[in-house]
Amino acid sequence: MNKKLKKTIVSIALTASLMNVCSYAAWADEPVPAKIVKSAASAQYYNLTDKLDVQITSMLNERADSGTRIGVTIKMRNNGTSVTRVPDYELRVTTSDNVTYTLQPSAANVKSVQPKTEAQLSYLAVIDRTDDVQLNDVSWIDVDYYVYPKKETLIVSAPVATSPWKGSDSVISDENALLKWSDTFTLPYSDSKIEYTPTGIHKELTDKGTVYVVQLIAVNPSDKRETVPSFTLDGKSKTKNFAGKRVEQDAIVIESKEQKYIHFAIPTDQDTLLTSLNVLTSETFASASATGASSAVQYQVGRYNIALENALKNGALPYTLGQAMAFDSRSDLIHPDLQVSLVEFTMDKNDEEGSQKVTGKFLLKNKSDRPMTVPNFDVSLLSTDGYEYSGARQKTVAASILPNSGVIVNFGFTLPSTESGQNLTVKVQDAVTAAPYKTTIAAYSAPLQAPPKGDKFSMYPFDITVENWDISYLFSNLMFSYKGKFILDIKRQNETQVDNNYSKLQFELYDGIGRLVGTSTKAMIGQGRLVSGENNITFDGSSEQFESPLRLKVFEIFPTANGDAKRLLAEFEK
Repeated sequence: MNKKLKKTIVSIALTASLMNVCSYAAWADEPVPAKIVKSAASAQYYNLTDKLDVQITSMLNERADSGTRIGVTIKMRNNGTSVTRVPDYELRVTTSDNVTYTLQPSAANVKSVQPKTEAQLSYLAVIDRTDDVQLNDVSWIDVDYYVYPKKETLIVSAPVATSPWKGSDSVISDENALLKWSDTFTLPYSDSKIEYTPTGIHKELTDKGTVYVVQLIAVNPSDKRETVPSFTLDGKSKTKNFAGKRVEQDAIVIESKEQKYIHFAIPTDQDTLLTSLNVLTSETFASASATGASSAVQYQVGRYNIALENALKNGALPYTLGQAMAFDSRSDLIHPDLQVSLVEFTMDKNDEEGSQKVTGKFLLKNKSDRPMTVPNFDVSLLSTDGYEYSGARQKTVAASILPNSGVIVNFGFTLPSTESGQNLTVKVQDAVTAAPYKTTIAAYSAPLQAPPKGDKFSMYPFDITVENWDISYLFSNLMFSYKGKFILDIKRQNETQVDNNYSKLQFELYDGIGRLVGTSTKAMIGQGRLVSGENNITFDGSSEQFESPLRLKVFEIFPTANGDAKRLLAEFEK
């Protein structure tokens, strides 16, 4: 790929994944502030009878396998005070070449309309034409078949004011239907009062391919409970369209004045850069067979186009190590009484594997007076080039946190050797709410700690000083083995729980040309743990000749699903 083009793609992918993350700290359980709610322009009502008015709510004109499919849905409003029968008028469309087609009514159409209410009716026809059909108007015709020749009376005709939906290749051009990122909208021609605002979008690499996950906040401003109507989001790039699907399969019920998240997954090609989203609603047409059975045809109609470029203005909040993180208050993953902070964040090079290793250590403090379950959150890193790296979580952690205490949860990351580590964004993610996809509940630009120097290092909650050390050797069976004596000063912050799941220290001996001579792993808790004072360490491994000088590397290690993660803590040489 052209280098300049690649840089552009990853940069925009970065900004897309950061959309609205800068507002996490402002997310609170407060009423939604006053805002402008966008709504597509509604079509005009036409008088059908002295009691009934009709309004065209959607039009379809798309290519199908068998020709061209033309669909019209209407709302019929009964202004009277009694039940009124739907008249047996034919609904017809006229094309720009003055050809008229009669559409069939859906078998599910109502036969009458209750007083002071509205009903939706659907009409459809598939015509044997593959050329570009342009629709000019829709008309209702009263046909009297009981006279010869039959008598046709035009009841009302409505011009086609906006372009009918032509399928996924359609371009939404109505100014009222063009939205900026974070604009709030309602679904047109819907009885639902629910308001929707896009709040986040990010790109995930899954075992099934690349997926964009879009998050909307749905707010019910009405005084009654409402169910979210059926609609979806599709993704558009400059050259291609991608069908989306709502992640939540069950009905989403929102109580009065309540807010809930809705998520949509849009599978794309690997290098796809989405430029906008289409909001589509579903229409249903039921056709009846000669036996009386019916089959439903469902199609979608575009309502809004949401541009993504305005999201480029958003970014992650700056972070100071040890600072309590602010999370999306609408997420139930992190309890309000649980304080989460990143206390250690380091990167070191793994020359053997040709990569960079990043370790993030999170402290979870229980500020309540009762035990609290450790939440199962995920973490990923986002580089300035727009690449996202998933973290490997510590395999086992404490199940719960004691009152006024804390536990440590470690994450390991593998980054390419070319990664500078500057301005990495730490994204704390909820992998439960929109499973199998993730949603970001906090994002911060965190600084990496400086590489280890001197004889002091930290492995929170332990601060360790190496006051003296020495390596001796034993010659036996023509082989050299090594033993170390370390005088340590270990201090611990007692408000943090440490159990058998806690990280261990791994001591590695290297010879003068970088070959590994021997290793030893020691725990910070339990039998054989390291203590303040003298510690004797035997290294597993031997060599056929005495190695000098020896270089000692001290690592923190913890198990993950991808194997042991390692963090370099200190280096010594003799």
